[in-house]
This record gives sequence, C-alpha cells and structure tokens, in this order.
Amino acid sequence: MLTFTLFTPSLNARPAVLTSAASRASAPHMMAWKSDTSIGSALRLSRDTLGIGQVPSNLIGNVVPTSIGKELTPASVAAPAAVTEAEVLECQAKWANAIASISSVYLEEGDFVAAAGEAAGELYGYGHHNVLFKPTKATKHPFRATGAEAMSYFVGAEAMKNDEFKGEDAGFAINGGKGWSKVVFTNHQIDLNGETATAMGSYDFTCATTGDVATVEYTFGYKRCADGKPRIYLHHSSVPYSA
Repeated sequence: MLTFTLFTPSLNARPAVLTSAASRASAPHMMAWKSDTSIGSALRLSRDTLGIGQVPSNLIGNVVPTSIGKELTPASVAAPAAVTEAEVLECQAKWANAIASISSVYLEEGDFVAAAGEAAGELYGYGHHNVLFKPTKATKHPFRATGAEAMSYFVGAEAMKNDEFKGEDAGFAINGGKGWSKVVFTNHQIDLNGETATAMGSYDFTCATTGDVATVEYTFGYKRCADGKPRIYLHHSSVPYSA
C-alpha cells in the first residue's frame, strides 16, 4: 500500500515522499502511475489548502501540470484580416489626394504642416510598426526611419526647424514651394500576401505652378495595423534611370 505525506503551505515545506520499502523500490516507475483515488484525493486537498480551486473529476488519479490563468494558443488569437486589392487602391487614392491637399493648403498660406501631420498619421505606419521609407529626393539622409524624419522630407526642414536636414529637405509635398495639383498612380503589379500587400509602378505628379508632369517610380508595402487599418510600412521612390 502506497502512503503519502501531503504537501501543506510552508516556507520550509518538503516535497511528498514515499515512506514504505515497497514504495521506495518502485520509485523508478513513478512516472507510470495510473488512476488511484488516494492520489486524486491528495491532489484535491493540496489544491484546496493552497486556495487554487477544485480538481475536475476527470483529472482524479492523474498527475498533470497546471497553471493559474488561461494561456493563449494560436487558435485563440484571431489573425489580422488580409489586405485586399481594393484597400491598396484606396490607400493610393488617399496618398495622392493628401499630396494635392497639402500643396493647396500651403499655396493658400494655411497650416500645411498640420495637414501633412494628419495625413502622415493616416497613411504611414509610424507608431504602429517599423516603416522602411526611402524618399525620391533624399541625399545625405536617404532612409527615414521616424515620423519626424518623414515629415521633414514632406514639408521641409525649415518648417520642421530641423537644422540637420536643411539644404536637403525642400518639402516634397509642396514641391519646394510650387505645389502639386494632381498625382496619378499607375500600378505595374499588386501582390497580396495576407496581412501585407505590395504595389509597384509609377506615379505622375503635376506641378501646380507650371503644369509640368514629373514621373517617379515606386514600390509601396501596406500592412494591417492593430486598429484594423492598412498603412504604409514600405515606400521606395526613385526617378527613372537615364544613361
């Protein structure tokens, strides 16, 4: 007959031990224990003493690991919804409208910095995830990892009071003071990859002052954020190569 010393809460408490010679002889086979009501009773009493709660009847006689609280499993965590082609096109339309709108506010001597900040928060994933941004006209600082650096590029170092970027950032969203009246996206291809999507192509910028059109090539990546909105996590722009 196996007998057990029940565990009770104490700073000097020792684990339950086998007390009979027969028990000691069977020690190597402890992990092969089967159902035994005395084991279930002991486990129940130990848990009650600790205030953890009752052992379900289907676990009586089985020594099982337990934990307080429910652990999240992959099945219990909802995956982000896939980014759709319609959402990519919507993001591109919002980006194009934002550039024209920021330029319009600037030419009307409004608060174009505030307009750009609002647009950046809606369009780019800064503060939600990493953003890989390589602007078209960046030289000494070709990669813009923070929202402040991106804002300097779009509205200009002077407007952002950013001495480090002066001479480089004239304000792309305001076309260096001339403004843009229209931006048109032409996608070469859109690739959907679940919670992210990538688009590659070219966009045409129409100058609000001269009417000239500048063509730039792009790669945009969009990622679903925690608030459910897809935002830009990748933006690479470059002018077409000329020999």
